[in-house]
Amino acid sequence: MDSRIAKAGDIFFAIKGGSFDGNQFVEEVIKKGVKFIVTDNPDTLNNSKATINEVNISLVEDTRIALAEYIDIFYPLFPKYMVAATGTNGKTSVVSYCLQLYSLLGVDSSSIGTIGVEHSKGINLVEIKKILENFPNLTTLDPITIRCILHILADNNVNYVAFEASSHGLDQKRIEGIKVQAACFTSFSQDHLDYHKTMDAYLLAKLRLFTDNLLPGGIAILNSEIPKLNYIKSYLQMHHIEFLTIGRKGDLDITATEQSIYGQNISFTYKGQPYNFDTTIIGSFQAVNLLISVMMVHFTGFHFEEIILQLPNVVPVKGRLARASDDTSPYHVFIDYAHTPDALEKTLLELKKIKLAGGLLKVVFGCGGNRDSKKRKRMGYIASKIADQIIITDDNPRHEQPNLIRQQIICGILSGFREYIGRNCPNYIEIGDRKAAIVQTISSLHTNDILLIAGKGHENYQIIQDIKLPFNDFEVAKEALDSRN
Repeated sequence: MDSRIAKAGDIFFAIKGGSFDGNQFVEEVIKKGVKFIVTDNPDTLNNSKATINEVNISLVEDTRIALAEYIDIFYPLFPKYMVAATGTNGKTSVVSYCLQLYSLLGVDSSSIGTIGVEHSKGINLVEIKKILENFPNLTTLDPITIRCILHILADNNVNYVAFEASSHGLDQKRIEGIKVQAACFTSFSQDHLDYHKTMDAYLLAKLRLFTDNLLPGGIAILNSEIPKLNYIKSYLQMHHIEFLTIGRKGDLDITATEQSIYGQNISFTYKGQPYNFDTTIIGSFQAVNLLISVMMVHFTGFHFEEIILQLPNVVPVKGRLARASDDTSPYHVFIDYAHTPDALEKTLLELKKIKLAGGLLKVVFGCGGNRDSKKRKRMGYIASKIADQIIITDDNPRHEQPNLIRQQIICGILSGFREYIGRNCPNYIEIGDRKAAIVQTISSLHTNDILLIAGKGHENYQIIQDIKLPFNDFEVAKEALDSRN
């Protein structure tokens, strides 16, 4: 698919994407010795260089679907049991919890998603590590790579796999032909409008997971608190897809969550039976994600009661409300991937609930460049309504001016301030350098303060222009905490 890595003897699929059209690189790949090209653009058939170099060009109706059919020849194997997660937020948590539960239940398993390819204990597949070296950061891998990985896993008797299905990946048919026993919809809120343009198009892209990738007789698992839940239910009913809801007033009904700074106690009922368990994972929205993962695992052949017994052993996911400070610390620092208005709001509200007397809730965050700019002002507004102090910094500015991104966020903060007439309003600081922002804020923490460092989570880089610089919020925070201690 990528003209840059095409070589002699390859089959090249000329795919029109969001930024580039593979048909524009046909002559480049011919020079490299490609002898077979697949396209859905009739104009490519008339390339004179192809005729001279005896290159076969095949015209198909849809290049992406054709690619999936060719991949079946090269990588025909699939793990026996697969589940997939879609949603604006929560995908990574769910597939990671599935991986942990499978491991705790004693079966070899893997997860594929935003934080890479992870395996249960004892699996060390060098082939996959080599494939992923210097691979671009994508929630849903390209169709060739994901099928190659699934083939290797199946060939090594890894029979349980959970993977993330992003709206981009679904819209671009990256998981075409991959079938799952269970699929979930974790959440739905504004994101990726730079790509999808409208919320309706964004929603329909996600719903393709259930119509295109769910096996006959498979089940859709829905967060009962998703906006447009009734529409989603009607859509699934129209396509004769069975579904189950999880959350408040769901088929699996979460009746109570008791939160603390160190974890939570979760109560729920399912099929008339009450259940209760403790977890070190904080956040009531994570209670939903945990129980969605329970049902995903359950519908791949494990007894419900057996899975529930393992829930206290599941630990937080990298960069998802993960604690950077020690349990003995007088103040508390958390790292979270929250990079959408909905995720930031939910995370801040959860931390506000568990804030101890006399403490302040502080947040360090920015917004990515060359991504949905409409969410920046909204995120600033949300922070102004919940946090006690806001530190605006850079995220991954990419090709945008970092100071202009920060100003858009600050506009939202100021619009929130105007609603604080007669009340104490939070203050904000602008520190463009992300490391300085984290270090200075940690140095200012007092007893019972909570600091949320949001936006990048597990990421180990910062993108400025086209340069990917090494950077990890967790490492910077730990260094600042250790230095202060």
